[in-house]
Amino acid sequence: MGTRDIRKTYLCWAALVLFLSALACNARSPATEPTQPVVLTTPTSVVPLTKTNTPGGETAVAPITPAATDTPVPDVSGPGGCTLNAAYVADITIPDNTEMAPGTKFVKTWRVRNSGTCAWEEGTQLVFSSNERLNGPSAVNVPPVAPGSSTDISVELTAPDAPGTYRSTWQLQSPDGVRFGAQIYVQIVVPEPATATPTATLTPTPTATPEPGATLPDLVITNLVVDTDDPRQGIPLHIIATLRNQGASRAENVHWAWRVCVHEGCEYTEAPDVLALDPGQEIIAQMEYLFGGYATYTTEAWVDSREEIAESDETNNTRQLVIPVKVGLPDLKPISITFTPNPPVQGENVQVVVRVANDGSKDSGGFLLQWWGGINFPDPSCEWNVTGGLVAGGQTNMACTFVYNSWYANITTRALVDVNNSVVELDEDNNTLDLDTPVHRP
Repeated sequence: MGTRDIRKTYLCWAALVLFLSALACNARSPATEPTQPVVLTTPTSVVPLTKTNTPGGETAVAPITPAATDTPVPDVSGPGGCTLNAAYVADITIPDNTEMAPGTKFVKTWRVRNSGTCAWEEGTQLVFSSNERLNGPSAVNVPPVAPGSSTDISVELTAPDAPGTYRSTWQLQSPDGVRFGAQIYVQIVVPEPATATPTATLTPTPTATPEPGATLPDLVITNLVVDTDDPRQGIPLHIIATLRNQGASRAENVHWAWRVCVHEGCEYTEAPDVLALDPGQEIIAQMEYLFGGYATYTTEAWVDSREEIAESDETNNTRQLVIPVKVGLPDLKPISITFTPNPPVQGENVQVVVRVANDGSKDSGGFLLQWWGGINFPDPSCEWNVTGGLVAGGQTNMACTFVYNSWYANITTRALVDVNNSVVELDEDNNTLDLDTPVHRP
């Protein structure tokens, strides 16, 4: 073998060694692998659906589904590999902290959704779990419910005799005795008994004895009404009393009062007015009141509530009124649409903020809110799934970014709340707000 052949062979072996060394240097040993898993976080805020409009329509960018803000209840294994679960939806009767007279029988109804993948079979029950039994049964039957569907479950209970706040907690149970799903409860308040001593302002005083043959006033209540056809828990109303002097002389320093119940110990609330009525004169007086609970109330008004006026008839000073007060309801409505910049500019980002209020007397459940860049657009421009709902009297702002690809001398935009009509509301006709705005050229 010649010198050139030996050199050539040596160079080949050297190249092979270098190649194998490079492979060894680039190989990763198990010790250098990452030891921590990659964690993907899910956003907890609502991310809107953003769109841009074009002359031929709109192109949608897929929305990001927000994560639920409530801690989910763990699934329970069911037959055949499916899961048992249940989610609380709403109180249908007896809101939390409803006042109950001692010994009152009542029916508590919850709305519950099958949030698992197993159907609730015949034999599923709602069973007493903890706290106070409230003289209820140990269990009530639940009808079969398919996954994703809801049902109303009722339990007949009785308020205790002693004053206090009482909670009764219940949970679903499968036919084979496995408990699952959210624990639901009712909480009531048995108030302290009202004192039998009248308030100082309403303590009757002895009526003066009239002179023989004297003419006297005679005070009566000729009408007693409320100023609404739909009295609701948590919504103020006015008690309106028509007071008349049907006697033969003027009545001075007339006071009147009203009470929400007629049993012993139920005190009157006196109106601040001090009135005077001539013979034959009528006066319409009123006072505001807010019912904290709901029931059918027998109420009573009283004229000459201090019993200071000598009258020809002392037995006709009161009048009763039955007021059926319904359960409170939420009332969702959009109250404003704002733009930044204002007005919007063609081809540029504009921040849209829709403000929504719950003017009702009860918290709402979750609802869907939409904003339409133009009422004639084929699809909503922004959309929010407000899963947590809105508390009674509360307001919230929902924002998104939008681009108008055309300019407009004027375009009507629209906010629409509770799009799917999932919330039963006090007023179902105020869910839409329209706003006219120009869109300027750049």
